Formats: sequence, C-alpha cells, structure tokens
Amino acid sequence: MASTRGRRLAATLVVATMVGLLAGCTPAAEPAPGTSSRSDGRELSVSHHGPQPTAMTTEDGVEVWDLTVPPSAEAFGIDTSDGSTSGVQVGAYSSSGGGGRPVRFVLPGGTSVDVRANEVTFQLDDSPEGVDDPTTGEVLVPAGRSFGLRVDTPAVEGVDAGVAGYEEALEGLGLPSDTVGELQQKIAAGPTGRPGDAPERIAVSASLPREQGMQFGVGTRFRPDQDITVFLLEYSANWDVVPIP
Repeated sequence: MASTRGRRLAATLVVATMVGLLAGCTPAAEPAPGTSSRSDGRELSVSHHGPQPTAMTTEDGVEVWDLTVPPSAEAFGIDTSDGSTSGVQVGAYSSSGGGGRPVRFVLPGGTSVDVRANEVTFQLDDSPEGVDDPTTGEVLVPAGRSFGLRVDTPAVEGVDAGVAGYEEALEGLGLPSDTVGELQQKIAAGPTGRPGDAPERIAVSASLPREQGMQFGVGTRFRPDQDITVFLLEYSANWDVVPIP
C-alpha cells in the first residue's frame, strides 16, 4: 500500500505541474457564453470545454468569478461526466490573444481583485484514500476532493517592469510589500547552483489569510540567465478538502 500511495503522490505532483500546459493547449473553440471581451480593438474569444460554470458571470465585458461560493465541479465548469473517482480534472479558460482579458475575482471577506488573464485554470483532484508518508505517517494528501486555481497573466520584460507589476499586485490584494525586497535580492543574486547547470526559475509569493476555507495569493517568477529578464505573474488559490460526492 505504501508504494501504491507513493506512486499516486508522484503522479499527482506531476499532473499538477502540467495543468498550465494543458490549459495552453486547449484548441480554439466558440467563445463560452459571456466570456468575450475587447482589448486593443481586437475581439478576444475564450475557449473552454465543459459545462457552463455557475460561479462565473460577466459585468460590462469583465469576466467575474465569485470565489465566495462553495467549491464544486459545477461552480468552476469542470467536466466529471466520465464518473472517475480518482485523478486530476481541469476546467481551463484560455484567451486567444496574448494581451490577456479583464477578469475579476470576488474573494471571501469582500475583497475583489482585477487582473488581465491569459489562462484561468481550475483543478479538481480526488483522493479517495489520501496519501500518508510511509515513514512518519504524516498526511501528505488528505482524503477527499481538493480544488485549486491558477491564473496566468501576460509576461513582462525587464527588472523594473517585473518588480513594479509584483508590487502593484500586492497592493491590489492589500498585502504587505515585504516580499518585494526579497524579489529584489534574488534578482541581484543572479543565477545560483553549479556552473554549467541550467538555472531554475526563481520565485517569490505572498498570500492572504485563509478565509472561508480558501487561501488566495500572488507570486512572480523569473529565470535569471536571460539577457532580458522575463517575469511571469501568477495568482493562485486553494480550498480546504471537501468530501467526494
């Protein structure tokens, strides 16, 4: 059982890292009702395969997600029609244009945040038995259904733009600017690791306190070995585990 659970944990981690890639590979389709906007004079269609999400509406051309509702496949438009009781399933909303589209997230406690998003990706992960560390017995993956969200925004080039974008995102969420200094220190430090190894992306992040079983945050990451540093700003959320229906 320990080895089976270990394999499941490894598979879960691999699939989680692939969610953004899967979202980006969504083929073009007719826009989901109410999920089109205009940017720079061009129409942006949003592709999504699955049921219409009940947590999403539009207001004056802005895609609005109410994250105060209980997390569910129906709320986030995740197709569970195959009847699977294990594994990761995704509801991805992908823009056709590179400049992103206006999206608003309404958070527990009355906070809302407006972003320009290329990808809005919800993830559902069922773990009927959960996963424990075979050595310590620590619960690594709780039994039940977990939900996560990742929001990819358009990349920006240059240190000044990357730092300013992250600082603005923190301000928008009412978060302290402590991690801006951490980001600047990591930029100044440059690549780390052994000579000849390709440096990994470096990241910093900050989150709001957990409220109504959900934690929402923002982070930025960059690769320090590029002539022009490119920063990827991402918002994310995760919810407390709920029972599998």
